[in-house]
Amino acid sequence: MRAVNLIPAEQRSGAPVGVGRSQGGAYAVLALLAGVALLAVLYGLARHDVASRREQAAQATAKAQQIEAQAERLAPYASFVALRQQRTQAVDSLVESRFDWAHLFHELGRVLPPALVSISSLTGTVGSGTTAAASPSTATTGSSAASASTATAGSSATPPGSLPTFTLEGCAIGQDAVALTLERLRLIDGVSEVALQSSTASSSGGSGGSGGGCPPHDPAFTVALTFDPLPSEAAIATATKNATKNVSDTDNGRPGGASAKSSGVSAK
Repeated sequence: MRAVNLIPAEQRSGAPVGVGRSQGGAYAVLALLAGVALLAVLYGLARHDVASRREQAAQATAKAQQIEAQAERLAPYASFVALRQQRTQAVDSLVESRFDWAHLFHELGRVLPPALVSISSLTGTVGSGTTAAASPSTATTGSSAASASTATAGSSATPPGSLPTFTLEGCAIGQDAVALTLERLRLIDGVSEVALQSSTASSSGGSGGSGGGCPPHDPAFTVALTFDPLPSEAAIATATKNATKNVSDTDNGRPGGASAKSSGVSAK
């Protein structure tokens, strides 16, 4: 009998199972499945990242809206504070355009050495020679206390751009006291110049001698005080105009165009 080999021809040479046409197709299918799986993973990661970014954007938008709403609620108060500051600046500009008589007398009482000098008269002029304060007092003979004169400033307005000047007359216990008084007068707010006009010792004949009513041998002195010039009329008008414009801009910039009073904030 003739032997018949039933093993397929491709397997007779000892090659592994799957080698042939079906082997290349299997590899292609596996590669395709791996690519699909990779794309699915990348798509999932991208989708998760997009969702996370959208959530962050939504949270940021909500927070921005919350802050904006809070700012709108507080806007009337901020506008009122700005309005108050602008009006304060306008009032300050008007105050600076007038000479502060009361502060001058306060400063004189603060800087003068009471145990060394006494004041007999104080004369002030502002503008074109207008006497603002002139009222001689009775000098205290032989007293170490300072005697300030009673001066009335009047109710007239101070001319813009004027130069306040004052003449101070009094008695001192010695020339050293006069020099100390000059140094102390330079400490007054707004004083630009202190000039000694005269300082003459009185005669030994008593208070009626050449010393101008001062005790014997005590010098009678006269000092001129010059203050910084007041703001000019143009400077006052410019400052007032700018303050008024800033207040108007603040009112117009308020949300809804509401004033501080209509927004529930009233200035008192």
